[in-house]
Amino acid sequence: MFTTHLARAIAIPVTMTLVLWSGGAARADAGPGARTVVCRAAPADCAGQLERELGSFRDRLGCDARAPFAAVYTWVQTTLRRTARERPGYFAEPSWAVRDFNAAFAERYFGAVRAGRDGRPVPEAWRIAFAAGRGGGTNAGQDVLLGSNAHIQRDAAYALAETGLVRPGGTTRKADYDRVQSVLDRAFGPAVREVARRYDPLAGAAEERWNPVARFTAHELFVLWRQNAWYYGRSLAAARDAAEFREVSRTVEANATAWATLLAAVQVPGYGLVRDAYCRGGRGTAVPAPTTGWTPRPLPALLALGRLPVPPHRGG
Repeated sequence: MFTTHLARAIAIPVTMTLVLWSGGAARADAGPGARTVVCRAAPADCAGQLERELGSFRDRLGCDARAPFAAVYTWVQTTLRRTARERPGYFAEPSWAVRDFNAAFAERYFGAVRAGRDGRPVPEAWRIAFAAGRGGGTNAGQDVLLGSNAHIQRDAAYALAETGLVRPGGTTRKADYDRVQSVLDRAFGPAVREVARRYDPLAGAAEERWNPVARFTAHELFVLWRQNAWYYGRSLAAARDAAEFREVSRTVEANATAWATLLAAVQVPGYGLVRDAYCRGGRGTAVPAPTTGWTPRPLPALLALGRLPVPPHRGG
C-alpha cells in the first residue's frame, strides 16, 4: 500500500509535466471579512452573471496567455448554473455553494487582475502565473494550471474563511464544498476542448476521451488543491487574533507560491509565437486583445465585479 501511494505521489507531478508539453511581494488578505461580495439573486442567476462576466473578459483577452484560464473558469460557471437550475436538490445549501462562496471566490480572481492592471502588488502565486504568460514560453495547459493553483490553493482559502465553513445551525459545509468537485469534473472536458480549439492544440493532450492518464492526473491535482484550500480556510477562520491569522496566511501564500514556481519551471522559449499564430489564424473565435490604454468603468452593485477593462498585457 505504501509503495502504491509513493508511486502515485511521484507519478502525478511527473505525468503532469509530460502532459503540459505533450498535449512584488505577496499580499495576503487583511483578515476575515476583508471583502464582502453580495449577490441577492437566485443562486443559478448569480452563477449566470459570473458566467457572462468571465466570458466577456475571456473574449476581450483575445490570444493573451491569461485567456485559457478565463475560458475554463467560464465553463465552471456554466456548469454550476446548469446544476443549480436543473438539479435543485443537488446542493444542500445552494445559496452558499453557488452564490455566496462562489461570488466571494471569483472576486479574488478579479481582484488579482485589477491589481495587475493598476500596478499594485499582486499575490505571489498570481504574479508568477501572469509573468509566465508574458514570458511567451508556456503552453495553454500550464496557463490553466498556474491560474487554477493560485485561485484554488490561495484564493479559495480566504473565500472560505470569509463566507464560513459551517452553516448557521452549526453543521459543516464540507459536503457541498466537495460536491463542487463533481462540477469541476463535468466542466473539464468541454473546457479543455475549447482551450485546444481557441488557443493551443497541445491542450488537447489533456482531453479525457483519449488520454485517461492525463484526465486522472488533472483530477488528482484539483482534488488535492481543493482539500488543501479547505484545510487552510478552516485554519484562517479559527485564527484567534490578527497575528495568528497572518501566520496562517503566510503558510497559504508559501504553499501556492511553491506550486506556482514548479508549474512555471518548464518553458519552451518562443512557444508563444506558435500559440499566437494558431490562435490568430482563425482556429477560434477569440478577438485580439487591445494594445492601447484602457478606461476604467464603474463597478455595478451586483457582485461588485463589473466589466474589467483589459490592460496592456502581452501574453504568450
